[in-house]
Amino acid sequence: GPGAGRSVADIESAHPSTAITIERVKRNGQIIDVSPDLVLAADDIVLLVGRREAMLSVSSQLGKELLAVEGMELVMQRRDMVLTNKAYHNKTVGEIRSATAPGVRHGIFVVQLSRMGKILPMQAETVVQTGDVVTIYGAEQDVKRVAAEVGYMIVPSAKTDFVYMGTGLVVGLLVGLLVARIGSIPLTLGSGGGVLLSGLVFGWFRAKRQTFGYMPSGAVQILKDLGLAGFVAVVGLTSGLQAVQTVREHGLTLFGVGVVVTILPMILTMLIGRYILRYDNVAIFAGALSGSRSANPAFGEVLNAAQNSIPTVPFAITYALANVFLTLLGPLIVAFV
Repeated sequence: GPGAGRSVADIESAHPSTAITIERVKRNGQIIDVSPDLVLAADDIVLLVGRREAMLSVSSQLGKELLAVEGMELVMQRRDMVLTNKAYHNKTVGEIRSATAPGVRHGIFVVQLSRMGKILPMQAETVVQTGDVVTIYGAEQDVKRVAAEVGYMIVPSAKTDFVYMGTGLVVGLLVGLLVARIGSIPLTLGSGGGVLLSGLVFGWFRAKRQTFGYMPSGAVQILKDLGLAGFVAVVGLTSGLQAVQTVREHGLTLFGVGVVVTILPMILTMLIGRYILRYDNVAIFAGALSGSRSANPAFGEVLNAAQNSIPTVPFAITYALANVFLTLLGPLIVAFV
């Protein structure tokens, strides 16, 4: 129809803000090769790919829409890729878009950008770094072409890399066996602190190189749920009877002192975080608070309330610091007291 006489490059570049891609052309019953300088003829059947708003804006300029044309089927793929090309490091989305050749961008639509599991806004001023995960949508040949330019593709799998996870556990346990002495006072991370430190290091390395160490989200969630339930059960079984006996022997005074010691630091932490550190995001603030108290049940409720994984980042940082300082400074304080 109206698009006859225009080249493929002319049609694809006519509306830069609403990009479309011509993937296939059928002329006189035969599929012909598509190139930027190919001039469309009357009665050509053209397969277009693009976002909805782009398709609506250009469809009237090309011709009438057809349905179920034989030979024009195209399987589209949505793939996650880890950015490793240093040419794009610390560049904004706008700079990458303007500097990348049209031949590289052809047929590819970036639908999401994330860093360490956190989704970044797809805006022109957003800075991209190596290790970021770029989610793209396009035909198979276009996806493979861009994967070679950007970095490497994350292949989805339902299997857990137990070798990587087991190596992290062994390294953590070995670190926990190390003991440093200040005079006669032993300082050690213990098995819990060592595994925690190892988990942070192995997790960070996995985020940078995602070709190994894969664990499905379902497996991660069941470990979280079982760990949280087991933590609550063990604490209740080991501390419940001792708490009752302590109250019987020393009365409610010791119990009241424990309540004050537990609540007062939380109140001070909340005031410092709100008025000095200027935390204005409730999800991040709550994750940091639950981590500073090593409160896994509280963190579980924070995740349920937030309905996303954003509180995980501040929780991991404060949880690690709290456990390391507790393990290292606990024996030291007891020895001095």
